[in-house]
Amino acid sequence: MSDAPRMLTLDLASRFGWAFGVAGTAPVSGSRYFTRDGNAPKGGPISNGAKFWNAMRFISWAIEEFKPTNIICELPIAPSSKQGQTSSAAFEILYGLPAAVRGMAYGLGVYEWEYATPSTVRKHFIGNGGMKGDDAKPIVFRKCMALGWILPTDDDISHDRSDALAIWSWAEAKLAPKLAQPVDDLFLKAASRKGGGI
Repeated sequence: MSDAPRMLTLDLASRFGWAFGVAGTAPVSGSRYFTRDGNAPKGGPISNGAKFWNAMRFISWAIEEFKPTNIICELPIAPSSKQGQTSSAAFEILYGLPAAVRGMAYGLGVYEWEYATPSTVRKHFIGNGGMKGDDAKPIVFRKCMALGWILPTDDDISHDRSDALAIWSWAEAKLAPKLAQPVDDLFLKAASRKGGGI
């Protein structure tokens, strides 16, 4: 298992989800805000520059803490290409956060970076790649609970966390298929009938 990929997955936004685990083991996960650092001007919004700095601080911590071999990030997809539908500041965050994280990871020696398409992740994890994000999120969350990756007693029960876990499961299946843990519903039902889940 020493050569198994050590995967860190990210669902990046102002509030973001992360998951980490060695392929074949249960991942750890959580969610945080890039907007909370106490450096915003008094009474004013935090700048995108501060968010990028917080993203770089987070990835520095995560690399030191977990020593990942691979980082997998959800592919940024603009909500609309129509002019005026999405502000330039929103586009900057959408594409800037992955760039800041990837650059810092590269500087710290983690070179294996990959993007995961949301529809591909959903097809793998819940069997439906065509479902819209808002409709899929509760189903993804329930699947993470069924796997025991999120517990009802956890303080963090966010969809950002469960989305990052779904990306992690997809990455495990792609990078280490022989070690990948089954996530299909039939397996989960059979395992729960045997007494006590996964």
